[in-house]
Amino acid sequence: MRACRRYGLLVDILAAIGLLVGTTALCAAQAPAPKAASRASPRTRTKAADKADFETVCEACHSASIVSDMRTEGEWRETVEHMVSIGAKGTGEQMEAVMRVLLRTQTKVNVNTATAAQLPLVLDISDAAAQAVVKYRARHGHLKTLDDLKKVPGIDAAKLDARKDRVVF
Repeated sequence: MRACRRYGLLVDILAAIGLLVGTTALCAAQAPAPKAASRASPRTRTKAADKADFETVCEACHSASIVSDMRTEGEWRETVEHMVSIGAKGTGEQMEAVMRVLLRTQTKVNVNTATAAQLPLVLDISDAAAQAVVKYRARHGHLKTLDDLKKVPGIDAAKLDARKDRVVF
């Protein structure tokens, strides 16, 4: 009888140790990787570096080619948050890269309501041109057509034509 109690106690102790080791391993696996000190800032990162992070994060679960519809920035943020909630893994920097790729490639923007910060990546314009859009809109009222948007100083008409399917009025 004593041997059974000792054996039962030993099993309980080993189970507790296993639970502790398993929990520690799980926490370590879910902890974000430390950021490298030499990483470039979002402003100086290349499109290729952002795309590599996008593929690393997104293709861990599905093909990146399924990302094919146009959404607003807010809709993409909700989608990325949902993906994280169901298991997508990546550092904060990688998730920012995912958003930059989505903004550059799959995002539509309402040029009459967007802030200057929301315009550059979507329309492939400079920060100064984005500020000019906001100022032009404030002075002249809502933009109604692509031609109206092309009148804004600093806007490259050819780049805008290439992204016309992403502009909402």
